[in-house]
Amino acid sequence: MFYFIPSIYEPNTAVSNRNLGFIKYFSQHGIETEVLFFRPDNDYSTISDKFDYISFRYLWKRGWIRHHVLCYISITFYLLWFYCHLRKGDKVFLIEQAYIWTHLLHRKGVDIYAEYTENPEVTGIGGRYLTPSYPKFYECCTKLSGLFVISTTLKEWFTKHGVASEKIHIVNMTVDPARFQSVKKEPSVRYIAYCGTVSNNKDGVDQLIRAFSITHHSFPDVKLYIIGKAPERTEACANRDLVKELGMEESVVFTGIISASEMPQILKNAEVLALARPANMQAQYGFPTKLGEYLLTGNPVVVTVVGDIPLFLHDGENALVAIPDDPEAFAEKLNWVLSHHDEAIIIGEKGCQTALQSFNSEIESEKIVRTVFQN
Repeated sequence: MFYFIPSIYEPNTAVSNRNLGFIKYFSQHGIETEVLFFRPDNDYSTISDKFDYISFRYLWKRGWIRHHVLCYISITFYLLWFYCHLRKGDKVFLIEQAYIWTHLLHRKGVDIYAEYTENPEVTGIGGRYLTPSYPKFYECCTKLSGLFVISTTLKEWFTKHGVASEKIHIVNMTVDPARFQSVKKEPSVRYIAYCGTVSNNKDGVDQLIRAFSITHHSFPDVKLYIIGKAPERTEACANRDLVKELGMEESVVFTGIISASEMPQILKNAEVLALARPANMQAQYGFPTKLGEYLLTGNPVVVTVVGDIPLFLHDGENALVAIPDDPEAFAEKLNWVLSHHDEAIIIGEKGCQTALQSFNSEIESEKIVRTVFQN
């Protein structure tokens, strides 16, 4: 049996969309798969779509997520249950979750694979319980049958910590072209858009606001839409205070969470899509999965040159690329797009082609299947 175990299912997030893309590929290619969820999101969401050859099992009870003790007991119970049900020849693919897979490595005859899309020392390696130390974690990584990462820099990180290079496989960020195929541009107002976790540390939202304040002087009719939920209330308040301080309360719109069905249209209608990631450890080793959807719209994208981004995007060719942590430099790119409409549209179209070629979900999913089932 092939077990696919995402960390969590949260509808309309880049991570869950990526995992659903893998699941869709497994289904289309007749790979019998059991998808397990050891914990829920805050809304206890489940997957309503049906897939041939795919079964879903939710190993949690409604209500226990708010009780740490019940959380610990539940995860421990179901982990033991799963461990006992594994059979020789089974293959297990976990999305991060070191607190689960490090305990499964002792099951002889079972191949354990894991994926990491962020540096583990930035985002952590597990939940509150059952979490190994970092030295133990890296030791366990060397025993995996395979490790999937999202960037060349992340591969180098794990190699530096003792994992054999041939065991590490790069699976690029993935896109689903179908989400934008039938979406036509229906602009009503001019706006620049950002979508994602409204985080300063991860995505530099505060830097984007400062850059927009510069652009706003030259293009007062253009608004900035910030789409998504802030990770912490304090950060959300800080960004609202920054907008007030800069005198742009009428021009910066915090939309909150937008539904999956509405997202393609609101991104398509934007004049520019922006991502001002800062030059920090998270950006260096990760790769922004939202960037794929940005590019698929065919709209011009302004992004900072961090991590593996310059391997795919080149300034003035298929995107507008700015140095990180410099609002003035980022604003310069925004201004160019807003004042060079025809040239910017060509760049946006080339960006779309880059997404289709470099972030093809079929190609990236095949890397997983080839690695898991040829071993």
